Amino acid sequence: MTEQHQLSDTAITTLTGWFDDKKVITPSINYAVFDRGGILFQHGIGEFQRDGRVPQVDTIYRIASMSKSFCIASILVLKERGLLTLDDEVATHVPEFGNYIDPFGVETPITIRMLMNNSSGLPEDNAWADHHMSISRDDLMAVIDAGLHFSDYPEAGYQYSNMGFALLGFIVENVTGIGFTEFTTTTLLAPLGLASTRYGVNEYSDLGEGGAGIAYGYTSFDKGASWIDRPFAPTGAFGSTMSMFSTLVDIQKWSAWLSSAFEQDNNNDAILSRASRRLMQRGFTPIHSTGKAERREHLENASYGLGLMVEQDVRFGNIAHHSGGLPGFGSNMRWHTSSGIGVTLFTNTNGNATADWTAAMLRIVLEDLDVPAKLVPLWPETIAAAQAIETAILTSGHVLDADTRFSPNVDSDVPAAVRNSRLAELVTTVGGLPDPATIPPLSERLDWAIASSHLVWTIPAAAGALECKLEMTETTPSLVQRIDIAVKDASSVGDLVARHFRPVV
Repeated sequence: MTEQHQLSDTAITTLTGWFDDKKVITPSINYAVFDRGGILFQHGIGEFQRDGRVPQVDTIYRIASMSKSFCIASILVLKERGLLTLDDEVATHVPEFGNYIDPFGVETPITIRMLMNNSSGLPEDNAWADHHMSISRDDLMAVIDAGLHFSDYPEAGYQYSNMGFALLGFIVENVTGIGFTEFTTTTLLAPLGLASTRYGVNEYSDLGEGGAGIAYGYTSFDKGASWIDRPFAPTGAFGSTMSMFSTLVDIQKWSAWLSSAFEQDNNNDAILSRASRRLMQRGFTPIHSTGKAERREHLENASYGLGLMVEQDVRFGNIAHHSGGLPGFGSNMRWHTSSGIGVTLFTNTNGNATADWTAAMLRIVLEDLDVPAKLVPLWPETIAAAQAIETAILTSGHVLDADTRFSPNVDSDVPAAVRNSRLAELVTTVGGLPDPATIPPLSERLDWAIASSHLVWTIPAAAGALECKLEMTETTPSLVQRIDIAVKDASSVGDLVARHFRPVV
């Protein structure tokens, strides 16, 4: 069983009071922190049906475009079954799409992959698609058959297209011969135990009269002074895009399954392979900054993966997330892919900065737990070479005396005499090196590693320390191709993310 993390009292207090000093316009907010083992913290604010009841951990909210990752997983299941490839032309599976209107004259075939990573050239269509959420399959197919306009070259850049995901839903139906929601329910939701995740409100027996209930949607045009009911739009041809309902508990299970693809020795490949799940959480289409959400203080870059946004935090590295928004609802799910630690937040109105809130919450949690940006399992050859080189440094003082294999370039890059002279100067600077028997084992002095073939470690000394960097070749046998030694500079930050890649022996 996955060991759960433990939040500090300070973090819990901060999360509990997160909205105390914020002007938030929504009838309710429900949010949770989780890891792969389950929910670590949950807090509900307000009234999810405006009847006095506070949201609970299992209160159901419409999650809108958070549905897209489920759509992508369904496509990847068909790929693994050999029923399609991601580079198939869309028109191969949806012939009506072949009538698209290409204003650029490039005649580039639009592929399934382009729809999945929002690079097809179809324009952003949130306002139109939200209004047509319950459109029938026949009616939307008629729209497609009449010809869709493209606003940019295929693969020229990112544009968020709900139509693209509706087409992916049609591909699932045309390839399998069954309805999209039926396929996804039987292939993903049921096997993963997502018992409270559905595509239509009519699929629930309890509409809120008892138990945790279902959050109703509302909109305010006067900053919360009054509210307008937003009835649940039925699931239609945009079901694959924005129709789902879920709970904090089920989203924890979903994200844990996706992020477990980055765990060592994870064998949960029965439904969808780790390779495909990792593919979903890899950035493909760069998202250029158009607003404050893309200019958060700690955000290095952002892109669209496959049904998920992928961000790079300057300290914690890879973060996967996706928002959902419809008239009456807003949401965001977000997790650190390496550790599986994440935050989900639901509201029952639209227009709130849900992604900004979860991003800030998650960073507080990751800082509280001091989570590594990534765990890097070292090759046995890497750690063996490091041990041999350290032994040579501490005994003969000559790096190349190490009982290990060096690539021919090592002596060519820095001749042995020069290397030995430099090392002697460094040793003098740090006040000499200690007796090897008096220092902790090498396994306790590993600093960081950007890959299995790379390692940075420290050798303590009387007046400082030496920082050793090692790189191995990809050949068999693997050879030492680079060794750099310098006085460790504690004030040097360097690449913040890489320096939090923790080696695993």
